[in-house]
Amino acid sequence: MPAVSRFMACARCKLWWMSPCWGADVGEIPAETQFLLLELKQGAGYVVLLPMISADGFRATLSGHVNEGGVLSLVAESNCSGVTTTGVSEALAVAAAASPFQAVEAAVGLAAKHMGTFALRRDKVAPPVVDVFGWCTWDAFYHQVTPAGVEAGVASLADGGTPARFVIIDDGWQSVQPDDIFKKKVDHISGMPPIPWTLPPNTPAVGAAATTSEGGSLAGEVATASGGGGMLAWAGASLARGVEAMYWHGLHAMPYASYSWRTLRFLGQYVLAPAIRAAISTASCFNHRVSGIEANVKFQDEGGADADADGTGGVLGKKRKDGDGLGRVVARIKALGVDHVYCWHALFGYWGGLHPGEPGVARFGPAMKHPEHTPGVLTVEPSQAWDPITVGGVGTAAPEQFAQFYRELHAYLAASGVDGIKVDGQAVVGGLGQGLGGGPALARKLHAALEASVTKHFPSNGLINCMCHSSENILNFSASALARVSDDFYPANDASHTVHIANVAYNSVFMGEIVLPDWDMFHSKNEAGALHAAARAVGGCPVYVSDAPGQHDFDLLRQLVFPSGRVLRAQLPGRPTRDCLFVDVTRDAVSALKVWNKNTRGGVVACFNIQGAHWSRQKGIFVSHAKVPPTVVATVRVEDIEGIMDDFSDSSERCCRLSPDACEDPETDANRGGGTQNDLDTTALFAVAAHRTHGVQLLRPGESVEITLAPKEWEVYTVVPVLNLPEGGVSWSPIALDQMFNGGGAVRAAGLLPAPPAHRKGTSTGEDGDDDDDTGGSLSLDDNRRHLSAARPIGSCGSGIDEGVSMRRGKGRDKGEGEGEREEEGAREKNG
Repeated sequence: MPAVSRFMACARCKLWWMSPCWGADVGEIPAETQFLLLELKQGAGYVVLLPMISADGFRATLSGHVNEGGVLSLVAESNCSGVTTTGVSEALAVAAAASPFQAVEAAVGLAAKHMGTFALRRDKVAPPVVDVFGWCTWDAFYHQVTPAGVEAGVASLADGGTPARFVIIDDGWQSVQPDDIFKKKVDHISGMPPIPWTLPPNTPAVGAAATTSEGGSLAGEVATASGGGGMLAWAGASLARGVEAMYWHGLHAMPYASYSWRTLRFLGQYVLAPAIRAAISTASCFNHRVSGIEANVKFQDEGGADADADGTGGVLGKKRKDGDGLGRVVARIKALGVDHVYCWHALFGYWGGLHPGEPGVARFGPAMKHPEHTPGVLTVEPSQAWDPITVGGVGTAAPEQFAQFYRELHAYLAASGVDGIKVDGQAVVGGLGQGLGGGPALARKLHAALEASVTKHFPSNGLINCMCHSSENILNFSASALARVSDDFYPANDASHTVHIANVAYNSVFMGEIVLPDWDMFHSKNEAGALHAAARAVGGCPVYVSDAPGQHDFDLLRQLVFPSGRVLRAQLPGRPTRDCLFVDVTRDAVSALKVWNKNTRGGVVACFNIQGAHWSRQKGIFVSHAKVPPTVVATVRVEDIEGIMDDFSDSSERCCRLSPDACEDPETDANRGGGTQNDLDTTALFAVAAHRTHGVQLLRPGESVEITLAPKEWEVYTVVPVLNLPEGGVSWSPIALDQMFNGGGAVRAAGLLPAPPAHRKGTSTGEDGDDDDDTGGSLSLDDNRRHLSAARPIGSCGSGIDEGVSMRRGKGRDKGEGEGEREEEGAREKNG
């Protein structure tokens, strides 16, 4: 690519997920690249290459490693021996523009027009959960979630003044069973007491979460055994660590198609298959399958008075006296203030699909099938050849039968008061299309059926797509507007946190044109909690945590969440600024990640030092490559917010006098992010306010502010235009709520209106004793159902930002220079 200076690619890093990759040479473009952004030399612009899925079912990807000599390859596969071709048409969308973001928009729009299987985010309806605070049960309870636990989690957040208005009941509520030969009287997934030990939640089967230092020893999450102690326990733990280290450093990333890989594939799929299935069926859930539509026994039981406050105890087996248990749970948490409840399930029902031997799902005709992945997927993740889902198989059915399964499942959930679903485990669909027209064809039918059922049963478009980073899924999101854009949040894996932020931001460049990105849950009371919270504040995404009951950092959460449960969501998908699009912000040792977004008025830029760890494509794990990550310097400019100069162009002759009602319902344009100008002169001057360090500076185009960031440090800058009234000599800037991460998101409109009579009659005078110009500032703050509208003169042209408006959330005061303090009304709303 002689005309290209640099590239940024989004390529599969696992079966389930994508991650970014940067470089300058075509040979660095990995297999399973699903999006490629090129920067041309000499400032000639940007080009996007977007592989598509052809009408006859061939999925295209890009790869620079297939051929030697600097040739970029386009690979098209149906992954079905019965679907072949000698050529594929309309397999690649190409667009060029002066702006990288315009090039992406053009390429994705072109693909949407030609494929007709997916729609653009701007044309979709986002579910209401995106604007309220949420809680997910997963990292709080994992599979041991109970009704008492769900209620405890909701109550705990409400008690701290940050109530969850939406809840995701994650994996652990469904009726599932292992295969018949592995069934046991006590089953931890079906709702009975847990077995003595379980694999860690980040088991390699789904989320390889081990972490190593570069060439160092294994660290991170390992399986633990309960009971025992002393030398025997130490020896057992040491042996487990040794075995795991051997797996991650050798077997897991054994190169695809090598002799060693072929040998291990044979052993895993044949010789060792019974042992693998037995271990997985006993220690985890990845070979469990749906046995019935209704919730499992845990959600049919009361739990009783013995249920612990944290939701982990209770007596099982005491049946509820009336109604289905899940409906009772949903009703009880909605009585606690929850507005929206989602339930988790997999695309094929559960990790192991539908159970062929269970009467509760026999009508869907499930049959066992073992995933057969493409060479590209096996190049990316060689261990999929002996993965537990590959070895244990998936209970599948004809697409028409799955459509019926979705309808029955969702009808049951809707009747229980559930408002939406999170659909996980989607990317395995590519390996299950043999005999059904191939993975792309099967994915198209399943997503059409899924979205049709969601439209009928969850009319607010209540669908979150997850583990969906194969283009078979992404390019079939026709109506669904929300999808996870990164690998999981791993609470105990230190190396994963910074990589998570990078992956979401760069994947959003591509996926953000199709869906509203979901940045996943996080723990507020975690070493990286503030890093995650700052990222969510600028991500334009849902904000939800997975804290265990009582394990919260409410000081942190109050910077994200109002007492009403409302959040200040920015208007676009948060994406890297143009100057860091093509640099590896995780390991170049010099660059900060900057993420930009827009609010109704102005915008926001967040800066992060996420150096020190990365996702290793060679090892297939998170790797800490620096014992002491470097300090970096971030440079913030007004122009980092794409289009802000167009949104607030200079118009020195304009002024505006508004009626008080003019701020109540301002016109907004989420795609432009600027809202209405209200005919105010900005003179191309912007106030830039730092959230963490509290500094405020005035910047013009071309000027910048620098900040030095230690490892895992961050800063969030609110950027708003300085407004002027030429005839009055007044300059001011509505910075808004400075105790919120994205405080600028509270301002819906800003303008000028006549001051009330009491203000004109001697209440504010200039140095010569004359009345000031009888106009006042008007600021409308969006804080759920309440607004602040303050009318009075504010400062003078020569006084700068110190005489502007800074609404301090929670302080109860609004100060203007030369004026007495007066009570702020509405900037912090009352709960309820």
